[in-house]
Amino acid sequence: MNNKKLTVIRLVIFYTLAILPLIILTPIFSNLLGEPMFSGEAAAAQLTQTWGIIGMCCPALANVLTRVITREGLKDSYLKLDMKNGKWKYYLLAFGIPLFYMIITVFLVLLVYCRDAESWFATDQIPTRFWTYFSQIGTTLLLFLPFFGEEFGWRAYMTPKLEQILPMPAALVVGGILWGVWHAPLTVQGHNFGLDYPGFPFLGIFMMCVMCTAMGAILTLLTKRTQSVIPAAIMHGINNNMSFGVFLSMFGAEALSEHLETLNSPATMAIMIIPEAIIGAVCFVILCRDAKKEKAAGAA
Repeated sequence: MNNKKLTVIRLVIFYTLAILPLIILTPIFSNLLGEPMFSGEAAAAQLTQTWGIIGMCCPALANVLTRVITREGLKDSYLKLDMKNGKWKYYLLAFGIPLFYMIITVFLVLLVYCRDAESWFATDQIPTRFWTYFSQIGTTLLLFLPFFGEEFGWRAYMTPKLEQILPMPAALVVGGILWGVWHAPLTVQGHNFGLDYPGFPFLGIFMMCVMCTAMGAILTLLTKRTQSVIPAAIMHGINNNMSFGVFLSMFGAEALSEHLETLNSPATMAIMIIPEAIIGAVCFVILCRDAKKEKAAGAA
């Protein structure tokens, strides 16, 4: 069996193991609750939080099981923690990038959708909530496992395998689509976009693919420059735990929150993704340039 065919087989096994638990168990849990898992009800919230953590670990488990099943071993696992030779700056970027584009995103959404709102922020509570918000960094580090669970699957296994059979641009796009589709069982249950928007759930799945392609390029650059998934896992956690929604839930005025709830979620997300997409596009170009240089050096 040639190497390319074996890589494809490994990718198929990996992705099947990563997505199958979500496909099977998510509708079962929804049926037990008698409502969509992300409906916001108390019982659903407790279950979705638990299932979310477990589900995020599925790609990591798929990585290990695929290596065992195909007798690949644990080489090239991207588990180093090395900050020498300037690698430390990518760990700082893992914290800084999501905070930067979150702040830009907040003001874009407010300017586009909320110019007529009476008050944007609960100004009397900002000092107290500021420290509460940034304590999320500590929470992210404490809850590191689920974010590592995804990145040990996507960046430490899927992306390198895609690079072996596809040119870099295609590997990044296909990887983003696969990652986005992996969320589909949750998107159908209202994850990220809710349940009431035009084109449900296909528009939401498409938006996840776009978001995952942009985010995937940034996370891949961090992983390749450090040869470790740890910075990617940190950034993934900061991105999720200090997101637009978390920011506004702490600082936003009640009238603003009510106004945002009336908006079409994918339309809002389309605005929200712009800063992330710009940074992702820059990383995409850098990765493609680096891959072209490596190919030229190998041919020389």
